[in-house]
Amino acid sequence: MVRISDIFKKHPQERHSRAEHKPKEEPPKETIPPPPPQDANSMHIAKIIKETASDNARYDNLYLAGIQLIKEILTGTEQSKPADLDRTRAWIENITESLFFNDKEFLRLFYEYASENYMYTHMVNTAIMSAEIGLGLGYNKSQLNEVGLAGFLHDIGMAKVGNLQMQERRLTEAEYSRIKEHPVYGADILSGIKGVSEPVIYVARQEHERVNGTGYPRGLKDGEISEYARIVMIADVYEALTHNRPYRKKISAHDAIKELISSHPLFDSAILKVLINKLGIYPLSSWVQLNSNDIGKVIINNNEFPLRPVVHILFDSTGRRLREPQIVNLSKQFNLFIKRALGYEDLASEIKERLEGS
Repeated sequence: MVRISDIFKKHPQERHSRAEHKPKEEPPKETIPPPPPQDANSMHIAKIIKETASDNARYDNLYLAGIQLIKEILTGTEQSKPADLDRTRAWIENITESLFFNDKEFLRLFYEYASENYMYTHMVNTAIMSAEIGLGLGYNKSQLNEVGLAGFLHDIGMAKVGNLQMQERRLTEAEYSRIKEHPVYGADILSGIKGVSEPVIYVARQEHERVNGTGYPRGLKDGEISEYARIVMIADVYEALTHNRPYRKKISAHDAIKELISSHPLFDSAILKVLINKLGIYPLSSWVQLNSNDIGKVIINNNEFPLRPVVHILFDSTGRRLREPQIVNLSKQFNLFIKRALGYEDLASEIKERLEGS
């Protein structure tokens, strides 16, 4: 059994060691007591929530612009029209700059947004998560833009396999073999677009490889796979696990992290460690149950105490939704702790059972 602590051990091949005046007197009157003073940490949390809320529209618009852009790129590719690289690079630069200053809003959109075609959100989300990992690796602006672009275009070859990826049924062996050709198609497509760098092309060709040699199309392993491709492959799998597909349901962010850890021989352990450090053991938007049996969503991670994030309590111990949700900072309230993470099915059944028993 692989434990989280195993991932955080120093790896022998780890390569990423890698920013006045006095008022007039008045007769005594009944006064309302002032609210209790907030500690500095609570005030900091409230400030973060207020600031991020005010920026929602800008981040939403930037995210939706990416959805429209990749839709146009994939549609154009089907018709053998080259992608607008200048426009694509400009969007990527906006994304990486915004991530540097406030990644929480994009992570919210990463988990919550869904489009009519999952490929659009998948490619936007993979770009975001690839750049997020690049930030964790200490990449400079140029590297962030390049790995973000690679994540955005990594599945462009899927435009050449029809609508096979949208099938709800199990694919035939021949259909799956065709799907597995999309990395080659993608590399060929990007090679024909003037200005696309070799590292971006390598990602399209290699991101379905695995470090233990079990991937495709060539069965490459370890150092034979470019670093950008090793980043994008993890971003790609994490995104896929946390979002619905026509043929399966999504799993919770916490369960996705556990899945990646249990599959760690497939991935670069140093990059996987960076992903976990960036997202936390309980990633943003994870549903959790406290030892008080209250249920809420993780809204802020705590790098110093990864098991004690800030939680937005939405349901009380009886399963009833709170009229006034509460924000609990577990790093300050040591009598409370996370009892367990809840998947979507767990959440629904847990609340239903409590309401029926009350």
